[in-house]
Amino acid sequence: MKSELADTTEVYFKRFLRSNVLALEGYSPGPPPESEDAVLLGANENCFGTPPAILKTLRSLLSGRPNVHRYPDITCAALRGALSEKYRLPPECFLIGNGLDDIINTLALTFLEPGDNVIVPAATFVVYSSSARMMGAESVSVPMRGDLSIDVGAVADAVTSGTKMIFLCSPNNPTGTIVRRGEFESLLEKLSMMPTRPLLIVDHAYADFVDLAQDHANAVRYVSDYNNVAVLRTFSKISGLAGLRAGYMIAHPKLISYMYRTRPPYTVNAFAQAAAETDVADPSISAFKERTRVRISKTRQKLEDFLRLNGIPYVPSQANFVFAFYGMPYPELQDISQELRARGIQIRTLRHDYAPCGLRLTVGTPVENRRLMSALAEIIEQRRN
Repeated sequence: MKSELADTTEVYFKRFLRSNVLALEGYSPGPPPESEDAVLLGANENCFGTPPAILKTLRSLLSGRPNVHRYPDITCAALRGALSEKYRLPPECFLIGNGLDDIINTLALTFLEPGDNVIVPAATFVVYSSSARMMGAESVSVPMRGDLSIDVGAVADAVTSGTKMIFLCSPNNPTGTIVRRGEFESLLEKLSMMPTRPLLIVDHAYADFVDLAQDHANAVRYVSDYNNVAVLRTFSKISGLAGLRAGYMIAHPKLISYMYRTRPPYTVNAFAQAAAETDVADPSISAFKERTRVRISKTRQKLEDFLRLNGIPYVPSQANFVFAFYGMPYPELQDISQELRARGIQIRTLRHDYAPCGLRLTVGTPVENRRLMSALAEIIEQRRN
């Protein structure tokens, strides 16, 4: 009887389900930690914590009159005002969301429909593709270069009359590679000559980790001159606010005005807004971020040195993670991940349809990194024997 009921229930709900949803798997962040002292190196969080000034803001909200019985400001006016001063752009150029996933999904909901296509690199953040497929649009995967960087020229060549959006992540998740200024400007020039210019969505979630000497294309500089360029930034990474969920998009005001028609109301809670506003406006946080960037750069270098000395393939990274062990069969990668998990260390095993699978290792604190490298050394030795 229970089995029959289960079958009937599945058939019942499939009657209402949009057909393209059947092909979606949904985002999986990986299993929860098994112990309180687990080393969490799978989500690209800032393992160095949250700036003290932001924690002070949150404590003052809780100790005063938090007004949590009131809805938050739906427009995030104070935060947009702070961002306006920081970037010297009108407040109307900013859209705040409940993390970047919220903004990416709102982009898809606003602009995509069946018959459209979205261009994404073969190894990149999966939400770009899933949001497109959610709306019945096609996700076109562009092969990576041999060094697993984004082939910007191939991205331009893949554009057709049905292309509505291009997603570029720089530094790219999960490879940590960057798009350089010259190739980005070349892409802009090619797109400007096309009859229908697709939206170019540049995800700079990890831009704060890039070494200063790198020729990284800062897409924000192009928003004023190119109305098809939109830039995604987040407070989840170097700002240490992953648990509060706040991100923003910088784009032409007209593009943002259409997104206000489809985004859910009150997506960004009052605490996230206050914390993000402090992050933008408090000068002490800039020093915190620079210290964090330098510490992560040094710790990342030690991790890459370890991988190189042990003959493990990896991609030199400009983010707070390293993509390693790529090219191995996926079951072997899962085995390594499980062996690390048994030692209290969580990382991400990533599978790509048109690019190598691999392990994404978040750069932790020096203590966390030493635990990771020690565990990997044990696993490598066991496998070689």
